[in-house]
Amino acid sequence: MTSKKVSILMAVLNGDSFIDDTINSVINQSFNNWELIVINNGSTDHTVKIVKEFMQKDDRIKLIDIPHPAKIEAYNQGFEKSEGTHIAFLGADDILPEKSLETRLASLNKDVDFSTCLLKTFSEDKKFDNVIFPKNRSLPNYSGGSIVFSRKIGEEIFPIPTKLPNEDTWSSLFLRAFCKNYHLSEPLYDYRIHKKNTYGYDISFVKKREGFFNRMSAYQLFYERYKNNKQNIFIQKYLFSYNRGLNYSKTQKTLPILFLPHLSIGEKLKFMMYSNEFLYKIRNRFFNFFSGLTNT
Repeated sequence: MTSKKVSILMAVLNGDSFIDDTINSVINQSFNNWELIVINNGSTDHTVKIVKEFMQKDDRIKLIDIPHPAKIEAYNQGFEKSEGTHIAFLGADDILPEKSLETRLASLNKDVDFSTCLLKTFSEDKKFDNVIFPKNRSLPNYSGGSIVFSRKIGEEIFPIPTKLPNEDTWSSLFLRAFCKNYHLSEPLYDYRIHKKNTYGYDISFVKKREGFFNRMSAYQLFYERYKNNKQNIFIQKYLFSYNRGLNYSKTQKTLPILFLPHLSIGEKLKFMMYSNEFLYKIRNRFFNFFSGLTNT
């Protein structure tokens, strides 16, 4: 355990509302062999000032400054400058429970490439508060903050294509396609839901739909890059079917989604929700019930 060091990558744009809470949650970890690499990309608020104040007190915190908004470039630079044996992502508005790193790193060994844990939301809005993803705790959650992976795997994931809007979809696809996982069926990452989330909540159907398909562009890009790997069932069956679902949802063809093979009920419901505004409003109205039904 002592030979492991985790590099925590945090890209941030105007995060001064919550970043002090986030950094304190890292400092308070029971596992202390970490480096926190904050990559500021174009902030115009007090983000840099806050980070530098923390750096004066703790030399494990490092800052990279990019003068323009460029989230994927930020993560690529963060990984390039990192030194850890393992890599984790952390949102500048989220929280790591005290034993998060200790528990997750303990699950990793030479036979396990990455670990996943459950995610728990917290929010001032009760509708979005205290929701566990996914609801079936035996299923992995693949969103960025829930995964920790080895540096060896990171060398294959990075650099992430800069045309993508987020780091975790591409990373999780690579991990699912090619790597061995150990899943921890407990919430070890706290995800804050608020009005300024990059991937908005409680917003209009048009904006949410646009954001969803933008993020999911990684599925098509990943499939095109690796589709010649004919022996990989994840790519040939699951990804092929998932991209068909995206196409049906994008063209608002709801019924064919029901008959797609290799997809979970939760994934089909998600595609249906983004294909139909009425279904989207139902899902938003009953967020706690529908959320966490899928592991992606």
